[in-house]
Amino acid sequence: MRSSVFVFGTDLLHEGYDTVLDNIRDRGGIEGVSLSANYHHARDVFPHNPKHHVFRNEGDVAWFKPERRRYASGMAPRRATEAGARDVLGELCEQAGRRGIPVTAWTIFLHNSRLATEFPDCATRNVYGDPYLTDLCPANPRVRDCCRELASDIARYPVRRLLAESLHYRPLEHGEHHERYLVDLSGEARALLSLCFCEHCRRAGERAGIVCEDLASAIRTSLDRIWNDEPGAGEGPLLGSDAADSLARFVDARADVVASLVAEVREAIGPTGVEFCFVDHAGAMAHVMRGASADNDILISARKLGIDPAAVAAVSNEYCVLGYTDTPERLEAMLQRYRQLLGPDPKLSLGLRPLSPDCRAPANLRAKLDIARRANVQGVDFYHYAMMPLPRLDWIRNALGEDAA
Repeated sequence: MRSSVFVFGTDLLHEGYDTVLDNIRDRGGIEGVSLSANYHHARDVFPHNPKHHVFRNEGDVAWFKPERRRYASGMAPRRATEAGARDVLGELCEQAGRRGIPVTAWTIFLHNSRLATEFPDCATRNVYGDPYLTDLCPANPRVRDCCRELASDIARYPVRRLLAESLHYRPLEHGEHHERYLVDLSGEARALLSLCFCEHCRRAGERAGIVCEDLASAIRTSLDRIWNDEPGAGEGPLLGSDAADSLARFVDARADVVASLVAEVREAIGPTGVEFCFVDHAGAMAHVMRGASADNDILISARKLGIDPAAVAAVSNEYCVLGYTDTPERLEAMLQRYRQLLGPDPKLSLGLRPLSPDCRAPANLRAKLDIARRANVQGVDFYHYAMMPLPRLDWIRNALGEDAA
């Protein structure tokens, strides 16, 4: 079973390539490294970084050297300030290549505050027309061009995989620096506010036979109960049966948008031989999505993100499940469900966090990797080198066992 670990460009610059790669291979027994080729804003705790223990990542920046001529969309990435003139992805490919360590380009696509702010016509818009300036809309033709351009730009590097994160719609939560919800928004209300009703999503809905303005009006009317603080507004369904039927078809149309975009991005990098791996965020939604539970059918969260797992897997080389859950039993149930959804012999990979709140003891990690082997998972990506105390590398090496030998 293949193994890799996520790293930031700051890990490589602050600790040094030799230190990071030696830690990954020699201490962790991990085969590969997955660099954030571009990344969003975050503030993280770094246990072993020699420069910072609490660090705010510069958001929406590239850790490679973009070829601006590729971006006919006009939406080229901005290089990381801390990288200066250095091409961190290029340097990593060179230094890892000398050690026989394969590199994955971990790439964030639609969760991009800078581009959504600079190009608000490309941002997702809720049922009121309010732009969400943290996310680009996958139905927008200019955004789709940008996704293909970004993927082909990165795939010119000698990387083994392009790990595509946020190549789908996103939930209401987990977007802004300070998110405040001081009214009682149920899981259904948040899901309704997550829906994009920009002109391009409306067109996709209309092609599916939905009268989108009627659906939008029904949603606004249902949300009025919450805005007016009506008793019981957060209890029971907000939408009536007719609107609920239209909503289900609108959700299907969103899934078609995402699956077709994934196919286009994979096609864009096809000539390079770089493998395309789609990251399904549904397994992480219990941590951020109101109403999502680790024990719910994973398809519920996936559909809210516009993901039809079977359709997306059919146009991907590999399908990455985020197994961000606490017990081995929950992970096993999740993987079994994905295997049901994806059909016979799916090419699955798995994201695991040997960190809180998922994993608090070495035995937990060993049990999860045993489950992954039995589920015929192709590879495991460990999240995240920067955020784990270095002794967690020992946990990983011991848990990998024969795979790390």
